[in-house]
Amino acid sequence: MANSKFLPILSALVFFLPILLLVLPTPVHASTITVAPSSGRVSTSVHVSGDGFAGRLATVYWDKQVIVTKVPIADTGELAFDLQIPTACKGSHTITVTDDSHWSNSTASDTFTVLPGIELFPRIGQIYSTITVIGSGFSCFEKDIKVTWNKTVLPISGTANDLGVWSVNFDVPAPTKGEYFISSFSSSTDASEIGDHQFIVAPFAKMQPSSGPVGTEITIEGFGFRTSEDGITITLDNQIILCNLIAGTDGVLHTSLNIPPTTQGHHLIGVFGSDFTPKGLIPDMDFNVLPNIQLQPPSGNKGTKVTVNGTGFIKSETITLSYEGTDLNSNTVADDKGSFSTNFVAPQSATKENKVKATGTTGISAESVFIMDKVTPPAPVLVSPQRGAKLVLFGSVVDVFLGTAKELLGMISFQNSNKRGLEPPRVSFNWSDGQVQGKTMYTLEIVNINNSSSAAVLKKGLINSEYDLSRDDAITLGSYSWRVRAVDDIGNEGLWSEANTFEVIPMSNSVLILSLLIPLVFIGGMAVLCIIIWRRHKAGI
Repeated sequence: MANSKFLPILSALVFFLPILLLVLPTPVHASTITVAPSSGRVSTSVHVSGDGFAGRLATVYWDKQVIVTKVPIADTGELAFDLQIPTACKGSHTITVTDDSHWSNSTASDTFTVLPGIELFPRIGQIYSTITVIGSGFSCFEKDIKVTWNKTVLPISGTANDLGVWSVNFDVPAPTKGEYFISSFSSSTDASEIGDHQFIVAPFAKMQPSSGPVGTEITIEGFGFRTSEDGITITLDNQIILCNLIAGTDGVLHTSLNIPPTTQGHHLIGVFGSDFTPKGLIPDMDFNVLPNIQLQPPSGNKGTKVTVNGTGFIKSETITLSYEGTDLNSNTVADDKGSFSTNFVAPQSATKENKVKATGTTGISAESVFIMDKVTPPAPVLVSPQRGAKLVLFGSVVDVFLGTAKELLGMISFQNSNKRGLEPPRVSFNWSDGQVQGKTMYTLEIVNINNSSSAAVLKKGLINSEYDLSRDDAITLGSYSWRVRAVDDIGNEGLWSEANTFEVIPMSNSVLILSLLIPLVFIGGMAVLCIIIWRRHKAGI
């Protein structure tokens, strides 16, 4: 009966428990945030992202001071927002985000490192105008902060306040127009941390690059024009090459152009505007034109007609061309602007990249590369007969007697025939295949060393990498050398292989001895047989 008292309570718990689970907030894992980038100067824009928050709105603190409120939090507990770093001293600072749920785990922090920096006001001025340098992100109360002008320390200094901010004023110390650089340093802040900050003494223009061949694209920046000044003109040696340009609302001109055809050497690039910025107010800039040649087409094979277009040479000078150091006998004369055009027929070459050089009579030159699509075949490697080999006309005793018989029959039956004489040794000349593309043929040359005025054997158009001597080949007793070269399907003749020597001899010593002994044995045997027969006949047997 006692347990029955708890039945209503248990029933109520069973009924209300699901409702309580829906009403009460669901525990979440601890919140986190990430700040990117994690370091930078005052006013740097950083992106803060986080998750694991339980509330709906977040508050952001910088070193425990509120800087942003009511940052929305998604239903998933995620948040993201951009934050501009406030004025603060150099070093590490804490960014904290907490939400309105008052949940102990709904607070997260990350660190941001403030770096020192300076700003210039203005960035463009005239001679003797006043410049204000404002520093921020320095150490709190940092003293004796120096300012430099083109690496020269100025006789002024600044002291940072409790937020690491300081400022100084000075008049432009430069006596001429141009581009200068300002920086600062102290005993605790290195100049490399600040970097160089550009200041323009206007009106002034600068150009990049300052040298190159005709056709080089250059960029020009002009400073000190009136707001949106129009009618700005650019000249090359006082000749207009670009006009009707307009400056920006800040009085700065940005443009680009290509250097037109002109002679080699230094040329003046001028910039001027309307009546507000007349000609001569902005200093001229120097561009150095370099000689250059271009090949058309830039690649091909033996026999390709190549056009050479040259620029940046001296007016009226004679230009000669060479191909891998060999004179092409193709002379031409540069025009009034140092340009020329000529052509040549590409010779065969054993290399893929071939240097074409144009040289003027004044000594200036320019080079380009012609790509040979198909280079000459490599020299074959001889396989057999090997160097110093001895080739015999009669390799056996049978060959001796058959050869003698053929010679005697030839003398009787074919006295007027050109087929008489000993046959050449039965030998096959073999060499390696050339590693070339397409169809390859070979030329075989065999030369009598004692009579090298003409080849004893010259075979062209051989398809296979071997050749068997025939009766038509004029190979007799003596010393010879042989070599081979490959020829590809467009007529490129490769280098000759190394020459191997060989000697043609009648027969080996063993064959010679046997050839002499066999007839003697035969004659001796016949003589003995004749004596035996005669004795038998005489004895009446």
